[in-house]
Amino acid sequence: MTQELFIENNGELIQNTLVKGDLVKAEEQMLKGLKEQLRTNMEKAGLDRIVTNGFKIVIVGETRNTGINIRAMEKAEPELYVRLLNDYLKVSSRKSYLKVESLS
Repeated sequence: MTQELFIENNGELIQNTLVKGDLVKAEEQMLKGLKEQLRTNMEKAGLDRIVTNGFKIVIVGETRNTGINIRAMEKAEPELYVRLLNDYLKVSSRKSYLKVESLS
């Protein structure tokens, strides 16, 4: 099947997916603003946790991750890089998914 024929047969589905994606992005931005406002109000009130029967709101503290800059190691210590890669190589698979973006 050609791309043109696929678009002809699925145009409404494609359009609905793009519109819904734009709506979700707008809702996510609105939610982000509401959360920022709620966090600011909680901090002003001296609260970092609110728990009731209906909901729980927690200000999660900042975290820091530490790792190895593998590209810098590859350049600075190429033999060590190859040895470690051979001994400790880890391969992870990710499930395929459909990515839909509006280009407008």
